[in-house]
Amino acid sequence: MVKSGKKGRKTRSAGRFGPRYGRRVRKIVADIEKLMRSAHECKQCGSKSVSRVGTGIWHCSKCKKTFAGGTYVPQTPIGKSFQRSLARVEEEE
Repeated sequence: MVKSGKKGRKTRSAGRFGPRYGRRVRKIVADIEKLMRSAHECKQCGSKSVSRVGTGIWHCSKCKKTFAGGTYVPQTPIGKSFQRSLARVEEEE
């Protein structure tokens, strides 16, 4: 009997799709889900305890703050760029 490696090492969370949709799409889905399920930093208290509650809804388990954000990450790249431009405008005033 040949001992095989760990099950699901390649497929990760997208293993539930089996052979459907193609390798590239399943890899992208697995990358997005890994990023989404990781702990994120809270803007209020600074701790890495923000988790996703639902689509675009994020909750910090430490300071109990619930806020809206991106679908898969709490702060989208467009939101970050907006915050930088807003800070620049406030700095000029």
